[in-house]
Amino acid sequence: MFYWKCCYEKEFKITVIGITGKTGCGKSSAAEYLGKKLNASLVLDVDQLSKKIYCKNLTIVKKITDVFGNEVIKNNGTVDFTKLGRIVFDDFSQMKKLNDMMFPLINESISELIKANIDKKYIIIDAAILFDAGLDRFCNKIIYLTANAKEREKFLKCKNSDLCIDDIRQRICNQKIKVDTDKIDYIINNDSSLEDLYKDIDTLIKKL
Repeated sequence: MFYWKCCYEKEFKITVIGITGKTGCGKSSAAEYLGKKLNASLVLDVDQLSKKIYCKNLTIVKKITDVFGNEVIKNNGTVDFTKLGRIVFDDFSQMKKLNDMMFPLINESISELIKANIDKKYIIIDAAILFDAGLDRFCNKIIYLTANAKEREKFLKCKNSDLCIDDIRQRICNQKIKVDTDKIDYIINNDSSLEDLYKDIDTLIKKL
């Protein structure tokens, strides 16, 4: 972890901020707002980044087909994220298989994106899997968001219109993420309004 801090913060003058927490706790809203408030910043949404990898990397699509079956592939040859999600969120061993395939590619992509944006002052990594995938090694500061199940369900309904309520509840109940409390710099409880979340981030910015 020191190497990355030394490389990005001291050599390239970049502060890398990780935002993590379970699905539906408001990470994307926090990352987007933080990106707007911090000058010369770039937000990296790891969920979106992963989907780009699925789309561009034919090798990984083939591996996913071999492991999870043709039912997770749409007629146009792309990954059906809803069907794949049902499988991996229902069985931790299946999730591990997917993570073992994806984590090295995600790490490589994040590293390349940081190096390609050394003109930025801040890079914000939005990732539930921040610790699981080892992305915390890139970070100088880490923010951990929490929210109760009711608020998480509400947020996921708004964000993922293609997910039915059963899929949403499956993800909330079954998601397991690694959290290294020793490496967390700030904790935000997001059980209230979006305005309150923004106020908490405004307060946090003064400490960065």
